[in-house]
Amino acid sequence: MPLSESNEVALLADERTACVIDSYEGQVRCVDGEGAVAGVFGREGEGPGEFGDPTYLARGEAGTVGVVDSDLGRFTVFEPSGAYVSDVLLPDVFPPLPSFDTAVSGVSLDYMAMLDGGNSGSLMTRYDVTLASGQVVREEGSPRGPWDVGCGQVIYGIPDREEGWVFVACEGHLIFVGDTGDATVLRAPMYVPELPGERDVARLEEMLGGFNRRRGFPISQGVEERLESYRATPKNYHLSTGEQLFDDASRYWIATQRDQHEWSYLDVYENAEYVGSVRVRDRLRAFDLLGSTLVVLADRQVGADDADGIPDRALDWYDIGDLPFRR
Repeated sequence: MPLSESNEVALLADERTACVIDSYEGQVRCVDGEGAVAGVFGREGEGPGEFGDPTYLARGEAGTVGVVDSDLGRFTVFEPSGAYVSDVLLPDVFPPLPSFDTAVSGVSLDYMAMLDGGNSGSLMTRYDVTLASGQVVREEGSPRGPWDVGCGQVIYGIPDREEGWVFVACEGHLIFVGDTGDATVLRAPMYVPELPGERDVARLEEMLGGFNRRRGFPISQGVEERLESYRATPKNYHLSTGEQLFDDASRYWIATQRDQHEWSYLDVYENAEYVGSVRVRDRLRAFDLLGSTLVVLADRQVGADDADGIPDRALDWYDIGDLPFRR
């Protein structure tokens, strides 16, 4: 996989093709389980099939891939070969839910509500936008707190397959809200507070530098202050806000920051209860799953042959059909 500031991966409907974003080239690359390239597409511009800033991916139920462009506020659908299918403007730039059909759905974050701990209003807004016309057929705020989270801050949430939500909060807390509004608050059983390691710090430094570069700021602006605070603060339970989803049996999967040296861990919940963990090799950056296939975008361990000291990126494929909690 090419080096990239993006940690996006989408497993397509055939369960044999996955796509990632190459942020440095402004392209999308789709490959199969053996690493053969199915398509590489996109270039800088504003026309059909062009990108300002490809940011998020989703799979189409018809075997396509959708790309959210945060600069153009646009969702574009492609064949995995790169053939352009259609595009539609979005009412807000949002990470899409993992799959789409005739409409694309996603959630946007209210940063003011997050700063208030998610207790003064809806933290998230869900949008459903039809691909044919761009009409917003659903715009709905997430359930409101307050919830009994001792540390206070609710960070992000996603809707489940019914009418409920799951929120991640500080210090390893999860909030499962059902369709009736009843909430179950728990602290993740596998959460252990740990300070960031040097690889974590280096990764954040890269992300902050990339953020500054994309906005035309000096690369180092504000970075050292953020890194100093980060080094002294226990890591979150969740890997990032985007790395959580519901599988086709309504189980909730979340990528964690546990360990992440030789292995990484995905924790799984069913009916608001922890049911198990899946261990994958190397340092997980993103994941997607469909049916019995799990695909993981990972940073490899830096070895003696890596003269530049930069981890190689790779896609790993796992068959999860025999996991005990899936039977």
